Amino acid sequence: MTVETAGSRVDDAYDWLLAEITGFRVRAGAPLSENKLAQQLGISRTPVREALQRLEKEGLVKRTDSARFAVSQITTTEVNDACDLLEVLDSYIFRKAASKLTSDDIEALMANVELMSESARVGDREQWAEADTAFHRLVNGVAGNQLVADTVKQARRRIQRFWLRAASVEHRLETCSAEHRVLAEAMVAKDYAAIEPAVVEHITHMRRSMLQMLASAAMLLGDE
Repeated sequence: MTVETAGSRVDDAYDWLLAEITGFRVRAGAPLSENKLAQQLGISRTPVREALQRLEKEGLVKRTDSARFAVSQITTTEVNDACDLLEVLDSYIFRKAASKLTSDDIEALMANVELMSESARVGDREQWAEADTAFHRLVNGVAGNQLVADTVKQARRRIQRFWLRAASVEHRLETCSAEHRVLAEAMVAKDYAAIEPAVVEHITHMRRSMLQMLASAAMLLGDE
């Protein structure tokens, strides 16, 4: 694959690597060779290195003992930290967006909820993930706080790139879709008192699923 020359090569390399990591095409712990990536993308090592450094700051990539890059693995501490952050910031984002929703926003919001529900029903993880991303992109955009939106996006994708891989996720997708519906309906009704409890319930379920998945992986791998 050759990255297009238009625009920033660093941004292009970053976007491609992000898609590869969050799309599960490279596994957690996999090494990331600057030379191989540069050759694959048809660019020099410099933009690849800068893209990897950006992903490192976001926690998706880490340095190994040999100072090379590898895809980060997630820990229970990171799950709990990210979920704590999401409870606070999502509550703010959803309340802020609820106060600014237009009729077109509401139509798009509920369309995403319907697509999530249908995707969960047929077990289409990829389509569900796309609808979930569109849902949160819309809410973040309406809320209008870019700094908070960027922070929330980074925290969520660090968790969900692993969560969506879980073998037992199909049932959770149905429950998660229902939780998004509750949130959307609370926003549309401008029921601000209902938003925070709905966010906390949603994040609590996601936290529990992630911790269970990590515990299962530790047992399989023999980790303590």
